[in-house]
Amino acid sequence: MRSSLLALPLLLVSALASAQDRGVAVNMGRGLDNGMSVGWTFKENWTLRPTIGAAYSQQSGFQAAIGSTILRSVNLGERFYLYAGAGVYYGSANSGLGGVGQVTGGNPRSSQSSNAFARSTGSIAYMTAPVGVRARVFRNFEAYAEAAYQKTLTGQFGLSQAGQFSGNERERYGATFGISLRLQ
Repeated sequence: MRSSLLALPLLLVSALASAQDRGVAVNMGRGLDNGMSVGWTFKENWTLRPTIGAAYSQQSGFQAAIGSTILRSVNLGERFYLYAGAGVYYGSANSGLGGVGQVTGGNPRSSQSSNAFARSTGSIAYMTAPVGVRARVFRNFEAYAEAAYQKTLTGQFGLSQAGQFSGNERERYGATFGISLRLQ
C-alpha cells in the first residue's frame, strides 16, 4: 500500500502536458538533500537524477551514498515546470567526534548522552518521493524548490538534518532549495 502511494505522483503527472527537453543539468542544493547532483533528461519530461556522494565532517564522520530518483515534469508556463518522482538510496555513516560514550564539554554526565546529531546511523536504505517546481531564471540557469517524503527500508535517519520539517528516525518530510545549470 505504501509503495503504491509513492508511485502515485508519477502516474498522475505522466498524464499531463510536456515540459522539459532532453539534456543534462547540474543541480546544487541545500536542505534535506545537500550538495550536487546531475539530472539527465533522457526523454522529453522524464529525468533520471543519479547520485554518488561522499563527505567527511568532524561531527558526523565519513558518509557515502548511492542511489537514483526518476522524475516526471509538467509545463506550467513558458519558464516554470512542476515535477514529481520516486527514488531509492543506500548510504553509510561512521560516528565522528562527540559520539555516544565520549566525554565532551567537561561534563561527565554527557559521556552517556545520546547526541542524535553525532550518533552513528550505520547503513541506511531509504525511499524518497520528491515534488518540486523549477523556474528558468536567466538563460541556462534555473532555481528550484523541492519538498520530499523519505522512508527508511533499513537503518534510521539522524534527527537533526538541515531542511527537515518533521519526522522521526524511520520517516521524515523536508525541503531543498537550489539552482541548476542546464548544460545541453
